[in-house]
Amino acid sequence: MFNGSLTIAIPLYNESKTIEYLKERLSEAIEKIDVLTLKILLIEDGSTDNTYELLKDNFLDFKNSKIIQHDKNKNLNGFLSTVIENCDTDLVVFLDSDCTFDPTYISEMLNFLDPDVDIVNGSPYHPEGDIEGVKKGRLLISNTANAFYKLLVDKNIHTYTSIFKMYRTSKIRNIILETKGFVAVTELFVKCILNGANVKEFPCILKIRKFGDSKIHILNSTKNHLLFMNKLIFKNTL
Repeated sequence: MFNGSLTIAIPLYNESKTIEYLKERLSEAIEKIDVLTLKILLIEDGSTDNTYELLKDNFLDFKNSKIIQHDKNKNLNGFLSTVIENCDTDLVVFLDSDCTFDPTYISEMLNFLDPDVDIVNGSPYHPEGDIEGVKKGRLLISNTANAFYKLLVDKNIHTYTSIFKMYRTSKIRNIILETKGFVAVTELFVKCILNGANVKEFPCILKIRKFGDSKIHILNSTKNHLLFMNKLIFKNTL
């Protein structure tokens, strides 16, 4: 059983419609998480709506939570870099603000954390995982990307592209991210694997978001994944 500290890190960009729901789901999840120290790190990523104001209204008095505001939108690569710079706990788990992965999974992920495991990978593409409500076009692209990463990195890992992963913070501390946008999530994961990190997959369900709109730009994300895959083929460039 894990007896240390954990940060739940969450990116928010124009997520005013999701904040109350996020607080509700986090509150339930926290009741189930048994760690020595638990911190909530909310990264407001230069929103153009009132996300920051609503975060302050809902989370300033939320136990052990901290809000960091980016002066401009830095996308997921900027979010990950900010977390790496500011996280001081033994573990960090990355969670979408729209709760497409239910935060209550986090307590179950902790049970997957054997002493020799460095990353618990939330894996909807695992045979025991599932995906509900996601559009077929986006699902086709994700399936294709994950299939290629399996060929290029590790065939035993089913999900590379989702943000929902729990890391030992020491494994990501010195990772330098070079990609931009959503592919940075995969870059961080892959670089940890190539550096020798041990991964255990946690089958889970990915659901469609309840509120607001997805921030992913399919064409741009596809291009960035292809560029990163090209670097993987020639690993000496990583």
